[in-house]
Amino acid sequence: MKEFACQYALLRFRPFAETGEFANVGVVLLAGEAGFFGFRLLKRYGRLTQFFYPFDREVYLNGRELFKEELQRFAGELRRDALDGGRAAPNLLLASKHFADLVRSRDAMFHFDQQRLVLANDPATKLDALYDHYCERNFMSREY
Repeated sequence: MKEFACQYALLRFRPFAETGEFANVGVVLLAGEAGFFGFRLLKRYGRLTQFFYPFDREVYLNGRELFKEELQRFAGELRRDALDGGRAAPNLLLASKHFADLVRSRDAMFHFDQQRLVLANDPATKLDALYDHYCERNFMSREY
């Protein structure tokens, strides 16, 4: 089975820039050769309101929805310009440049960590695994 090179970045939520504290709340992943771009965002916010106490959950929920809309817009443009667009093969350089622009460093409440690389047979499954590890912390066990 073929492995695809995937670029991914963690979406972080940092409501108070002064402290630098953050929580991982999402993952974006691009596998240009496979023509895949996907993202997953954290839906639950209980851990955020406890960690960033006192904190209004509506700030996160509203910000998350706006970010989701932006990622959906980006996904459509990426597919049109670089991944689908009626070409025989994806434009990997253009897709990579668009992704790098998406995840570039910003000073905002929602921002991306550095871009990372991983190999995957199935990019959608890898996206789910990365989300489960970094956002849902599925490695946590009683022994841990």
